[in-house]
Amino acid sequence: MATGERASRLHLLIDRCVRPYDGRDVNSPTKEMEKDMLLSLSQVLREIQSWRIEIGRDVSAEAGENGAASYGPESKEYLCLERLVADLVGLLGVKSVHVQHLAGSILVEVSESLVESGSQWDDFIRLLCDSLHLAFIEICPIPAASYETGCGSPNLHLSGSDVLKCKLQKAKWRTVSAIFQALRNILKRLSQEENEELLDVYLESVNSTLAKVLWCRLDAIFSGHNEALGSIADCEEVSVFLGNFVQFLCSVVQQVSFAEDSDGLEPTHLILQKVTELVPDLLRWCQPKLESQNGASMSKYLVHKLLVLMIRLTYKSNIKCTILLSWLQYLQRHFQGFLQPRFKPVEDHCLEGSPFFVSLSESEVNETHSSHLQRLSVFLFLRCSFPLLYSSRHTDKLCEFDCRKKGMEEMFNWIEQQSPGDTFSDNRNYTEKSVEFSTSFIRLFMHEDDLLFKVLLQLLSIRLPEKELLNVEGCSLQDEEQTIHLRLLTLFNPVILFCIFLSELHYDHQVLLDYLISKDIGASCAEYLLRCLRKVCDSWTLFAEFPFEGDINASSSKRRKFLVETSELISYIRRNCFLTTQKLFYDVCQGFKSSVYSMSNLIWTKGEIL
Repeated sequence: MATGERASRLHLLIDRCVRPYDGRDVNSPTKEMEKDMLLSLSQVLREIQSWRIEIGRDVSAEAGENGAASYGPESKEYLCLERLVADLVGLLGVKSVHVQHLAGSILVEVSESLVESGSQWDDFIRLLCDSLHLAFIEICPIPAASYETGCGSPNLHLSGSDVLKCKLQKAKWRTVSAIFQALRNILKRLSQEENEELLDVYLESVNSTLAKVLWCRLDAIFSGHNEALGSIADCEEVSVFLGNFVQFLCSVVQQVSFAEDSDGLEPTHLILQKVTELVPDLLRWCQPKLESQNGASMSKYLVHKLLVLMIRLTYKSNIKCTILLSWLQYLQRHFQGFLQPRFKPVEDHCLEGSPFFVSLSESEVNETHSSHLQRLSVFLFLRCSFPLLYSSRHTDKLCEFDCRKKGMEEMFNWIEQQSPGDTFSDNRNYTEKSVEFSTSFIRLFMHEDDLLFKVLLQLLSIRLPEKELLNVEGCSLQDEEQTIHLRLLTLFNPVILFCIFLSELHYDHQVLLDYLISKDIGASCAEYLLRCLRKVCDSWTLFAEFPFEGDINASSSKRRKFLVETSELISYIRRNCFLTTQKLFYDVCQGFKSSVYSMSNLIWTKGEIL
């Protein structure tokens, strides 16, 4: 099959599948019709996959000879591509999750096939995004009154051909949800190609579509203020749409890279900016679902995805301090259940994620999910607070003063909720109560390795106060800012946290080696250890004198089983904990000499460790 004829061949194959259902109501198929559709779609999917396997070897040579084919909107190939997208998108509205899944899978395979052929993929992704826009228009029609209220625009361009419009005349929320799922799966495949040009086209198309959607119309639907559409706000399809939409945005943010020195017009920058603008709307639309007692699983999923989305945005974009402050205030208003209670020891649910997890009681499952959401909430709170306290994201001095002041207030209130008043009364760098709090904090995150190192790296940014502030006795701390910094240092002193971290690992250096060779957290662990080296060297007395207590023979989910012949080493570790740390870093450097040393030089060069 020639690459230049890829769209027409795909259209013929898909048309044979959908033609028997032309003129019939397929949105609510009978069981017999659904069975026939599933058989036909499965055959189409297998045939496209077989085509890709057969021609995969010859595509590169053929594309090199012919170049990337280009077709105008009136060409046969473009019209075939338009028709096949319309046929598949039309099937996404069928009231059958199995039909939706197969139609979405075929869209992904079509995308892969066009990427391999080197032609028409740009047109394909734009047609799919046009379908998304048309589906939104069908669900949220634009009345003439909207132009007067500013919700619409008289120059609004309704993209999409008559072929697409015809197929999307009866679009439902499930249609929009399925398109978002297909776009997300295409993005996941696209990320494996490592082709920045394709990714830019994808992001540009998605961003353009999101910019065209009149989100204020969704406000009327989800709030129930529109009498004609208000009843839809409680339907299951809207909940599924919200879940798929937030999930899609999470995937987009995860895949894009951000450069602070960009000109602001690059596709990656624009899409991040658009997603950030959508966060307040998402929080507002999802809030009734989060507060509802019905559909508890969906509520927890939405909470999880919203928190993940905001956390990823803090890593991927240079968010304004006013936005961070608004997120902080939202957390305080709606997530107090996760932020306010003191951290409790978390039981290790080793069955989580396995089929045997269902054997746990409902209360145990809910507690596990709540602990996960608490970790995300607390981490997002820190991610939003620290830039207000320590960074320079402010537009002017007045903004800096105002945001820092409000950030201080939020942090002070949170610390007051977490710790009793006498935690900071002792004239010492750390007290028994502050260490107890820090230990419970570390234990909360020990059960999610990726979040553990992220939060530890975040807390490394706490600035050490001037030397005289460490000696609280006889020092009047009139400055509220210094008070907050000192309290932060008391609860989250990086050196103390490192000591507690080692204690929770029971000083087993092989666990650190496991962390370092992990594909997911190895880089984060190496960065944390290297940066801690400098902290420990600068505060060696505090590190060496910290009262390491507890039985290191106690059970731990993170600790390896020691052999009998290592009992002497255990005894040695117990007596000389700071020497154990030296051994930890020695083994790390010996086992990962090249990678750790190169990373160390890189971090040192960038000044991140200073």
